[in-house]
Amino acid sequence: MKIPVLWRWGLLGLLVVSILLTVFLVIFLRESQDLIIVNTPVGSIQGMRATNGDYNIFLGIPYAKVNESNPFGASTPYPKFDNVFVANDDTKICPQHQNPDGPRGVIDCLHLSISVPDSAASSPLPVMVWIHSGAFERGATNTFGIKYLVRHGVIIVSINYRLGPYGFMCLDIPEVPGNQGLKDQVLALRWVRDNIEAFGGDVNKINVFGLSAGGHSIDFHILSDTEILFNSAIIQSGSSMASTVFNNHRKTAPIDIAAQLGYNTSSIYKAITYLSTVDSNLVITASRTLNYSYKPCTEIKFDGVESFLTRHWINADTPKVKGMPILIGYTEQELLMRYVNPNAFTNFNAIRNRLSETFNFDEVEIAEREETIRKFYFGDNINITYDQMWEAVHFDSDYTYVYPTRRTINKYVASSAESIFFYVFAYYGTRNFHKMSNNVSIGSACHGDDLGYVFELSLFVEEPTPEDQLILDRITTMWTNFAKYSDPTPQVSSLLPVRWPSLTAESYNYMTLTEDMKVGQHPIQERMEFWDIFYEQNKKFEKGFYQNE
Repeated sequence: MKIPVLWRWGLLGLLVVSILLTVFLVIFLRESQDLIIVNTPVGSIQGMRATNGDYNIFLGIPYAKVNESNPFGASTPYPKFDNVFVANDDTKICPQHQNPDGPRGVIDCLHLSISVPDSAASSPLPVMVWIHSGAFERGATNTFGIKYLVRHGVIIVSINYRLGPYGFMCLDIPEVPGNQGLKDQVLALRWVRDNIEAFGGDVNKINVFGLSAGGHSIDFHILSDTEILFNSAIIQSGSSMASTVFNNHRKTAPIDIAAQLGYNTSSIYKAITYLSTVDSNLVITASRTLNYSYKPCTEIKFDGVESFLTRHWINADTPKVKGMPILIGYTEQELLMRYVNPNAFTNFNAIRNRLSETFNFDEVEIAEREETIRKFYFGDNINITYDQMWEAVHFDSDYTYVYPTRRTINKYVASSAESIFFYVFAYYGTRNFHKMSNNVSIGSACHGDDLGYVFELSLFVEEPTPEDQLILDRITTMWTNFAKYSDPTPQVSSLLPVRWPSLTAESYNYMTLTEDMKVGQHPIQERMEFWDIFYEQNKKFEKGFYQNE
């Protein structure tokens, strides 16, 4: 018996509709399962399932709001959400100049992102808050992929904060007292403290970690006037003592930028009011044309204005670090990238330039100190050339990052930090970030090279080599161990075969992080003792030294 044609098409159509409904239902259920809603004290936040691991992500959550009528001043906590906030976009960055793209970013940029592993459902997890690098001028949360860290059972939070003239213009007026970017970080940390439990985080195990400007920021938080907002800290190539932090703040910056844009006034207030109406890209470009840079500063106290830092940090004590575990270190050849080009040795004046950044010497004094340093690092060579590249790398690395880290460690020891784990990162592989970015193949690790062994970065599209994978696994395990247990090597294993001892004033233990894990004491001791003597003899000339008295 033949089935009529219409019946055959009817049955086929019914079958097709049934299949389509089934597919739609499967997709709908899967997408519903991929959308995660967390109820927090500030309202409901909707995240989604990560595609590269067993964790959920919440991207671009606003934690603070910039005052549109004065985007150079203090931000305020973001109000509670009236509806479910969909946290699926972390593309907003704060105004900055990026090579080769030029000016980018928006004022509405104070967002944070959270990554939560599945294990948070069973017990509260330690929280690691990443503060990005970028010389206080550039950077954003969305640059750093966190899959290598979150797999270790920690919650990762990364934050945006204002940069350049919007974050670090210090004008000594109540409307723009200074350190706005650091105060943004404070609001972000308060947000984490008040809301992270809803995501499965342990509010008693909040770790902050950061590199370069992020590391500088952490040291400033320890020195700051604000409350303690974290339990432990990892500082990578960072210190408030670093010479890159020092800056002669121009109180006329708004007037100068406004003039650059065609608005002439002698009033800071009128200039600020005008710049508040100007596209941020134009402000960033004008500031860059003037070659202005912006760094943290010592603020003047004003009634009704919350201060961040009102004592100069050079000889300020650090009572907040008492009882706090610290992991801190630097790369073996921090400033290598400055000297790989022979042009860096044309009219070599790096010693004088560095001394001018941090000391108030007259011409006779600076010439004498320059000669002392030149003899120590370069011997009898009067004309410094490319042949002395490694001596130049040692000098500048020591002056800019290495010795400042030693000074910071000594302050932490004096203030009774619970434990200090000191390292030197010396590994050279195919994920050394800055060397690979600049196609440099000589030397050891330089500034920022350790980023590739902590984060997933867009520069590295291939899977890590076995050698790089070992370093990556070691670093991320030790960093997350520290967040969990306040100890990077709570027990030895095949991955971590050497116990990392903490530092004391007497032992000065440190770990060299390279193909092998090597424990030593007092790295580059002769060079460090030279700077101990130099700074002691010249402390009265150091910028900011008497500002606390």
